[in-house]
Amino acid sequence: MHRILLTAGLVVLALAAGATPAMARPVEVLEGEVKAGTHSASGRAAVVVERGRRTLTLRRFRIDPGPKVKVWLVPSSARGDGQVPRDFVDLGTLKGSRGNQSYRIPGGTDLRRYSSVVFWCVPFTQTLGRADLRRS
Repeated sequence: MHRILLTAGLVVLALAAGATPAMARPVEVLEGEVKAGTHSASGRAAVVVERGRRTLTLRRFRIDPGPKVKVWLVPSSARGDGQVPRDFVDLGTLKGSRGNQSYRIPGGTDLRRYSSVVFWCVPFTQTLGRADLRRS
């Protein structure tokens, strides 16, 4: 048996006494639609919590390719390219321009603050696409 607790705006599974970790189920806590920036982009982004770990998942993801594209969490207030590179959490290099993907979110990342995902082209300093995340 498990309980669902709301902590700092995020749903976290708390295992009751005697429960096993195998009983924990993934819980989607944030979600948003991937939208075009300077490139065509589409799909769905979500933050999933499983066994205390948070992961950004991309589903039915498509984006026009670019060189050295990074996946960053940024404050939702960062609307223009000039604001993005100053305040972000780097989730790594984009794994591909098509298909389902996942990226581990570092522990301690405040998802109330970093609630948007951008696909950032490093050489051209542009946002290729983005997804603004909200509670599921």
